Amino acid sequence: MPPGIPYTSLTVGAPREIFPNERRVSLTPQNVALLKKKGFANVLVEKHAGAQAQFLDEEYLAAGATIVSRDELFDRTDIMLKVQPPSIDKEVKGVKEGSTVISFLYPAQNKAVVDALASRKVNAFAMDMVPRISRAQTFDALRSALIMARRGEASVDQH
Repeated sequence: MPPGIPYTSLTVGAPREIFPNERRVSLTPQNVALLKKKGFANVLVEKHAGAQAQFLDEEYLAAGATIVSRDELFDRTDIMLKVQPPSIDKEVKGVKEGSTVISFLYPAQNKAVVDALASRKVNAFAMDMVPRISRAQTFDALRSALIMARRGEASVDQH
């Protein structure tokens, strides 16, 4: 089996969500700091990506992120973190070939998105498909989204 790619060679990116009325962001400044601590050399955040979730670019910078344009983020990102599935029209074509997208994908409802990502040789992890069991609680994004929605901090998916 070939060796994996070290974290220090990978760039994580969080674009601004473009889905209508989506206020969440896939990466908080606190999680930027955690990724940096884990050894990721580059964490990119699109300018104003966290604005709707009340996270300022300055907070991301203080946590160790690099604020970049949308085009630069899509060009340089090896692991893209998103809340909503990538838009076929506006995002899939820009995702770097051979990279990875981690998002709520709802693959049964978004076969066209999954197929479009596959045609670009993009790995895709559907957070909505992570089992809701004790061992997976740290990845339980559905629970986190529900808690945020109850606090009035985020919109709720319309899927």
